[in-house]
Amino acid sequence: MTPMSCMAESPKPSRAAFPSLWDLLNDEAHRQIAVAAVGITALVVLSANFPKLELELVLALTVAVGYAVRQAHQKPSTVKHPKGSPAGAKKSRHPLLREVNKTRSKDRAAVPARQAAALQERFRTTVRPVAPPTFAASGWEAEVDELSKKIARTSEVDGLVQGVVSSARAAIQLVIPEAEILGFASGNPMFNKAFAMAVPEIHIVMKASSAVLLRRLESRFTRGGSINYRPDGKKLQKCAIRTCTEQLVSEAGFKFRRSAFVGDDPKVCLLVPPTVLGLCSDSIAIDFSVNSEIPLRSDNIMLECNSRDPRAEPLMLLVRRWARDRGIAHTTKGHLSTYAWNLLTVFFLQVAPTSDSSLGPIGEEPLAKREAECSSQKSVAALFEELVAFYSRDFNWQTEGISVRLGRRAPARVSSNSRFIAAEDGSTELRPSIEDPFEVKV
Repeated sequence: MTPMSCMAESPKPSRAAFPSLWDLLNDEAHRQIAVAAVGITALVVLSANFPKLELELVLALTVAVGYAVRQAHQKPSTVKHPKGSPAGAKKSRHPLLREVNKTRSKDRAAVPARQAAALQERFRTTVRPVAPPTFAASGWEAEVDELSKKIARTSEVDGLVQGVVSSARAAIQLVIPEAEILGFASGNPMFNKAFAMAVPEIHIVMKASSAVLLRRLESRFTRGGSINYRPDGKKLQKCAIRTCTEQLVSEAGFKFRRSAFVGDDPKVCLLVPPTVLGLCSDSIAIDFSVNSEIPLRSDNIMLECNSRDPRAEPLMLLVRRWARDRGIAHTTKGHLSTYAWNLLTVFFLQVAPTSDSSLGPIGEEPLAKREAECSSQKSVAALFEELVAFYSRDFNWQTEGISVRLGRRAPARVSSNSRFIAAEDGSTELRPSIEDPFEVKV
């Protein structure tokens, strides 16, 4: 075989073995090397033409060119997906892995349904019926008498209220020194009962004038050093409640439970831990409000009626306890307030045919004082039975109104057309007409 034949038989190099300049520039690594080469050439030219070139500029260009060359020779990093991940699973063609991925996709789709079912089951299991109280006595009369003694206000309850008032005063007067703190108890908060957090037995009221509140809370209504707007009475009252709540939580150690700003009597519910007072083993729920007159009015009516008839206060507490345990004393749900239940009880003692109480008309202010003049003494249990029968059968809610100021049955002062309210199902309901003796407009 001649050399010429060997040369003829040798394969010719393909065109792909000699890439063009455009192909090299399309490659990222070669493109960065080309940029680095151009940078080095420019640096050499500048150094030759400008010998007095600043040393800092030369160093900066050198560092830039070196970094470009290093990036060009560095291998591109690849993102590694963990085993079992969707990205890694898509690249695999194994049938078993494809089945596993399908199962995982179904599981991920079923997660929201399982979470919803678990949430529904959790709420279903936590709802428990109200357990009836246990009594040592037997019989209706004896059990009601025992319950009345347990829910009555005692000197121990008064000491607990004073302790809460002292803690609240020390915290609130840090921001409002002129504040006056009042405490009222409408029952025994240490006696276990249903809905203890929904309807607290202790009411704390902070009293301060609007001028004092506006001056002390001025920073909340200012922007840029000037007063942005002048709040009205309700907004100022709610702002004061928020400010005092922050102080009670941060300084006094109270715990925020919920707010109830809907209605004419805005307030918040707080929990007083046992470590704050040291007088009880459980947390005590309290209602806190600013410049509210309802707790004071309810306390005055209860004291006044009890001075006329010693059975009035136990009957009021029993009715309140019954309404609370039946879940019909929550004002946030549109129910009657505990103050309204007190007025219903007093009105029954005044006008019911079967009542033997000597309660007469209660004036606006001051409340008239007189001694109890009960001829015959029915028990509190008997009066409670008669009260339920009176309002369920005898009293006409459509046309009659509750007025302890008059102390007699009379037509409602407000027309029935203005007492219709919309119910949740779209229908209309007629709300009862209950007159507050302290807010009578003649």
